[in-house]
This record gives sequence, C-alpha cells and structure tokens, in this order.
Amino acid sequence: MRRLLSAREIAIWAVFFLLVSIALVVTGFTSDDPDSALYAALSAKLADGPASHWIAPEWWGHWDMEGLFREHPAGVFTLPTMLAAAGVSGVQAAYIVGIGAGLAALLIIGTLVSRATSVDEGRLAIVLLQLMPMASIFRIRANHEYPMLVCLLIALVGFDAVRRSWRWVWVAPLALTAGLLVKGVFVVIPLLAAGFWVLINPLRAPGSIWRAIGTGIASLALMLGVALIYDQLYLHVTGEAFWGPYWGRQLAPLTIASPVEGGSTLGAHLWFYVIRMAWHPAPWSLALVAAAWRWHGTLAERWRSLATSERRGLLFCVTFALTCVLALSPASRFAERYIFSANYALATAGVIVAGRAWPGLARLVRRLDDRIPALPAVCWLVLMLLRLTLGPLLPRISS
Repeated sequence: MRRLLSAREIAIWAVFFLLVSIALVVTGFTSDDPDSALYAALSAKLADGPASHWIAPEWWGHWDMEGLFREHPAGVFTLPTMLAAAGVSGVQAAYIVGIGAGLAALLIIGTLVSRATSVDEGRLAIVLLQLMPMASIFRIRANHEYPMLVCLLIALVGFDAVRRSWRWVWVAPLALTAGLLVKGVFVVIPLLAAGFWVLINPLRAPGSIWRAIGTGIASLALMLGVALIYDQLYLHVTGEAFWGPYWGRQLAPLTIASPVEGGSTLGAHLWFYVIRMAWHPAPWSLALVAAAWRWHGTLAERWRSLATSERRGLLFCVTFALTCVLALSPASRFAERYIFSANYALATAGVIVAGRAWPGLARLVRRLDDRIPALPAVCWLVLMLLRLTLGPLLPRISS
C-alpha cells in the first residue's frame, strides 16, 4: 500500500527543515510582522532568565510598554524559549518553532486528506496548500496561528483514535489544553472544530461516539485543572493572578452586535471576514464557488456519487469555516488571524474540489510528483528560500 510520505521523503524534509533553520540563524532573520517580532524578542529575553519565570513574560519596553505581558498565556513562548536556552539564537528560535509548527500542520492535513480520499489527493493537498496567499504571508512567523492549528489538528486525530481504543484518551485533552496555554480564550476555535468533527465523523472512525464525548468532558476537566495550576504558579512568581486580569482584558471591552442593534457593525465584520476567506485561501476558496457554478445542474448527483468519507470531509471543512465566520462576526473585536484555522479548512476543501473539477491540475501535480523526488518537500524548500530572499510575495489585505 502506497504511503503518503516514504521514509526517504521524511528524511529529506528533516534535512530541508534543518537547512532553513540554519539559514534563519545565519541571516539573523527577523519578521516585519509586529506580533511575530514581539513574540520572538520576548522569547529571547525569557531565555536569559530563570526557567521559573518563563510563565511570566514582561513587555520589557517593547511597543513602549512595561509590566507583565498578559495578552495571552505564555504557551507560545515555551518551545522557543527552551530552544534559545539550549543555545540557538534567541530571536531566531521563535521563527524556527514557527516554521516547524507550519510544517507539522501541513503534514497532518495531508494525512487526514489521504485517509478521507486517497494518497494522491493527500499529496496534492500538501503541495497546493503551500501556494495560497495565506501560506505566503504566514510562511515564517513567530505568532500563535500555526501552533493553534497544530493543537486543533492533533485534537481531531485524538478524537478519532479514542473511538477505537481508550488508550488514546490522553491525546485530545493534551492538545486542547496546549491550545488553552497558547492562546487562552481562543481555544474555543479548536473546541468548535472538535465538536463538528465528532458529530460528522469525516473519516468514519469505528467505535462508540460516547468515547469521544467522554474524551471531550475529560478535555474540559483537564483544561480547568491546568488553568487553576497555571494561576497558582503565576501568582507564586509574580504575586498576581493571571486569569482574572486576562479575562478582564479579553472580555470586558467585548460587545456583541445583533441584527437589530448594531446591524451595520455585524454586516461590516461579516464583509471583513468574507473578503479574507476569499483572498487568503485563494485560488482554492474561489475554486469551490467556480466548481459549484460549473456543476450547478448536476451538483446533487455529484454529491451523492462521492464516497461517504469524502462527503463528510467536505461537510466538516465548509461547516467549520462558515460557522467560525458567523460566530465571530457579531463580536466587537475582530481580526483576520481569528479565522486562520477556518481558512485552512476552506482551502483544503477547495484543493480537493479543484482536483476533481479540473483533472488536468491533479494530473500535472502527479506528473511532477513522479519526476521530482520528494516534490512536496522540494516545493516547501523553494518557497522558504524565496521568502527569505524576497520577503512575502503576496500582500495581505489592509484593514
């Protein structure tokens, strides 16, 4: 049976990752993204201090601010700080972890696609998902988005695995708890994805849904317990609690628009997200619309002709993406990064549909894959080197 990635390809990708990591250090790479530059600098500063204080980063004058940094929990700093403490250049350590998280997310998505459809389409996804504006914009970053996507994806894998055996009951709770420690309140996005995944069961994982539901309850219990321990450790280090001020900052200024009161705000935010859902995963987001138009007379028939796992996979991707947009639009706080995982879900659906609607595209990638050893890894290396030398090749939409 053909594997998604051979052992040789995995070794090649590991070598390429090492080469890019060395290039980041040698060139002294820093991002022009303000958030990434901040997180990289704070990670480097934390590495200079005792490990007991890694839970409590400070602003240290960045962005002209002082005092404790409580924008989110300190989870996003943990791996970069550990890497920097081990001797890797402090600032670049955060970018190395960032590209590692991006690579992990890409490979997990390819694995899930291959299980829902075929190995060929899994490899197609790994190649084509690298070729969208969002991948270019976020290719080398040190912020929360890729780590949160990895937490989300591992949680999905865990919920599938626990249906087969209780021995995997720890996977999803650890992944979701890691998401809580990385970006606090925004763990609701992985929780939303997990809920749809369990209900839809895209990969038709055998076993009882009650195991998955029990794992969800265990996840919430572990998140609560870890949050309490985190607060006590933070209090011990700083003399102050963490979660109280954090929730006050995140939720106190938050208002929710309704269709009657604040209808214009709701519409503006909805338009904000729709435009970015069209551009950032392009052309694969647009492929969904184009294919639906092309097949409008036979859409129901084509839908019925899909294998059950394919229908469920597409349903999960589109439902999760649209629900994220609808759930986030009424909130007074909005940002394109909030729908990062939703963009990947929509792009993944778009890649599969594009390969079916325009078979020539899939055949072209397959021919290149047959002729170029480790094509997905080569594509990744070339795009990373272009990012290092030329910067982001595609612009983001200005707010």
